[in-house]
Amino acid sequence: MSAAQRFFDSNSVLSYADAVLYAFQSGKFREALYFVALEAYYLWCYVFRIRSRLIEFKSTPFWRYSSEHPLDLAELAATLRLCNLSAVESPAKWSVIVETQRGTTFGVTQDQPHVLQRAENLWSTSAELFDFGKPILAVFISRSDRLFVATKGAVYLSANGGNDFDGVLQLSHAKSTVWHNHGIDETPEALVFGEYGSVVEGEPGRPFWRSVAYLYVTRDGGKSWRRNDYFVRSSSNKHIHLVKYSGVFGKLLVTDGDKPKRSYWVGDIDSLEASKFKEGRFDCFCWGGGHTAFAETEKVTLLGTDHQGGTNSIVCLRSSGDNSAKMLPSPYRQSPVINMYSVTCGTKSVVFASLKSGIRAQWKGALIYSDDGGHS
Repeated sequence: MSAAQRFFDSNSVLSYADAVLYAFQSGKFREALYFVALEAYYLWCYVFRIRSRLIEFKSTPFWRYSSEHPLDLAELAATLRLCNLSAVESPAKWSVIVETQRGTTFGVTQDQPHVLQRAENLWSTSAELFDFGKPILAVFISRSDRLFVATKGAVYLSANGGNDFDGVLQLSHAKSTVWHNHGIDETPEALVFGEYGSVVEGEPGRPFWRSVAYLYVTRDGGKSWRRNDYFVRSSSNKHIHLVKYSGVFGKLLVTDGDKPKRSYWVGDIDSLEASKFKEGRFDCFCWGGGHTAFAETEKVTLLGTDHQGGTNSIVCLRSSGDNSAKMLPSPYRQSPVINMYSVTCGTKSVVFASLKSGIRAQWKGALIYSDDGGHS
C-alpha cells in the first residue's frame, strides 16, 4: 500500500499519523520534495528556454499507437523507413528475450510465460526448451554461453544450451527475482546479479516493504556465489534497480530503489565494501539516482531516471568528462525511462529508450531514439 493510499484510506487521527509516519519511513516524503524541486527546475528551464537542459524532439515522422490507434505493422514500417529504420514482425510474441552473439534467440512468449523457448533468430519460429512450472522473469546468456533463468525466488543455470537446468542460487525471498535486462551483467572478472522485488511484510493493517537489495557475485560461471548485503545494511533500500558493466568507464554500475534512490560506480568487484560504494556514488540533483535504464555506445553511457510522476531525465556520461542531463518534455516527462537498448550496425549506434508510466492517462509513454550518442 502506498503512502497516498494510506492517507486517503485513513479515517482517524491515528490513521492519518500512521500514513504520515509511513511516508517518512518509506522515503516517499523526501521523494515528493525532490519531485517538487525538479518540477521547479523544469519550469525555470522551460520559461527561460534553457535548451541545454531540455530534450527537444526533432521534427521527424512519428507513429502513434493507442487503444484508438491499434497496431498496423505496415504503417509502422512505412513510418520507420522515413527515419532510416526498419521493422520486421516476429512469428513469436516475445515478452522476455535475449540474443547470443551468433543471433540465436532465447526467451519467453506472452502465451507461455513459464516455458523457455529457443529460435534460430528473431524471424524464425520458436521451439519449446524447458518448462519451469512458474513464470520466467529474466533470461541471461554469459560470454561462455551459460544460460541463466530467473523465476521468483531462484536462479537456474544450463551449461548445455537449455536442455537441462540446475538451481544454483536461492534468493532472499520467495517473492523476489532478478530484473530482466537490468539486474544482471558480466564484468571481465565475474557475473553480478541484483535482487529485485516488492515484498510487503509487517503487522496486519501496517504493512511495510522488506528490503531484498542484495548483490550476488560468481567468478566460476554460477557454481558458487557470494552475497553482498551493503544496501540492506546501510539503509532501507527496497531492491536493486540496475547492475550493468560499463565498457566506457571500466566499472560496474549499481543503482538502488525506491529509497533513497542512489547510483554508484564500483571499480573492484572482489571487494564490494562500503567504502567502495561511498567513493563511487555519483547521483545528484538534476542527474537523479536509482536509475532504471542503461545503454552504451562506444563513447557514451546513457542512463534513465525512475521518477514515477516526477520530472524524468536522460543522463549522458562521456569518457571525455563532457557529461549532461536533459529533462524530457511534456507529456512524457512524468513517465520513467523504464528501459534503454543500444543497437550497433557497422560504425553507427542507435539508442532506443522506452518511457512508460501506466498510472495516469495524461502521462504518455513513448519509444524514442538517438543516433548521435544522446546529443539529440
